[in-house]
Amino acid sequence: MELKYETIKEIKQQKKLWIELLDSLSQKNGEIRDFLKSVNADERKIIFTGAGTSEFVGNTLLPNVKDNFRSVATTDIVENPETYLKKDDKIMLVSFARSGNSPESLAAVDLADQLVDDIAHFVITCSEEGALSQNSKGKKKTYVWYTPKASNDKGFAMTSSFTCMLLSGLYIFGNIDGSELRTMIENTIKEIENQETNFEKYIKELIGLDIERIVYLGSGTLRALSEEATLKCLELTGGKLNVFYNSPLSFRHGPKSIVNEKTLVINLMSNCDYTRKYEIDLIKQMHDEKSKKYLAALDVKHDKEIESNVVYYISFNNSTLAGYPEIINAFIYIYFAQLFAYTKSESLGFNPDDPCPTGEVSRVVHGVKIYPYEKK
Repeated sequence: MELKYETIKEIKQQKKLWIELLDSLSQKNGEIRDFLKSVNADERKIIFTGAGTSEFVGNTLLPNVKDNFRSVATTDIVENPETYLKKDDKIMLVSFARSGNSPESLAAVDLADQLVDDIAHFVITCSEEGALSQNSKGKKKTYVWYTPKASNDKGFAMTSSFTCMLLSGLYIFGNIDGSELRTMIENTIKEIENQETNFEKYIKELIGLDIERIVYLGSGTLRALSEEATLKCLELTGGKLNVFYNSPLSFRHGPKSIVNEKTLVINLMSNCDYTRKYEIDLIKQMHDEKSKKYLAALDVKHDKEIESNVVYYISFNNSTLAGYPEIINAFIYIYFAQLFAYTKSESLGFNPDDPCPTGEVSRVVHGVKIYPYEKK
């Protein structure tokens, strides 16, 4: 695949950045743990926050952390601050941000400082020069973690930034030991390298389909990841394709109405045998309804039943990956989704680095006015 645009370079560089990031996290692990201990993080309500892709980082992490965490978009916090920021709660706000210059990212921090008596901050960002980073310097009960500089994507869409913030959050707040996490990521990288040619083959077939709609389906962690996969395709095709996401069970309660003869449904398969039963039921149902033409599945396992009910079965057949938590499988699934979105964008004649040159949407949101807030 020709590395013509920044976006494809940023997709391809992720494997290298993940190792660089894990090296840095390992070196700073003691310092990070000391900070979390100093603010009694285990005793706090912890809120993951961000906007757009940065929000989806927290959403994807949420099933993989302790019960004192929740994920709330900065946009929701700014619109309704006291719904989430209670005066007497001990809160740590974990802000995810690529540039750190989005108005809502800055406003969410300011509102937390204004409304919560005992507030701590943990910032995970890709830019040391951004306003969020600069405003956090020297601030009490605040820690700033920087992902590798190259993860501050130059392209419009967040690719390296998403996975590097996700991996940072998983290392710092997740339930996987750091050394085990490194092994899992290294094995994931090996599998991506093994699958590169296969990915390009399937993507070439998928972008050749006569489609107008795409649906990503996933369960649990992978439902949240489906949201990010959806946004990548929507952004990079300039909104020309209608792209949706859901979970397999929820999809059957009305949203399945979206499927017509020009819809591609991509299933991100769980590696949990119990959950897969529901996913396979939907695949079989759609096959029987003659939806098979545009039915696809990504799977770390190999399942003959799925293979016989979809046309496009991208199976890794990797028993090692199949034994990992789904948050690890998220890295290889989103890598594929990014490549697909990029290739579809190019095939439709878009510049993937700037798919909306007229400016209705931009790399950093603009035109958002933040209003002063008075306590109720």
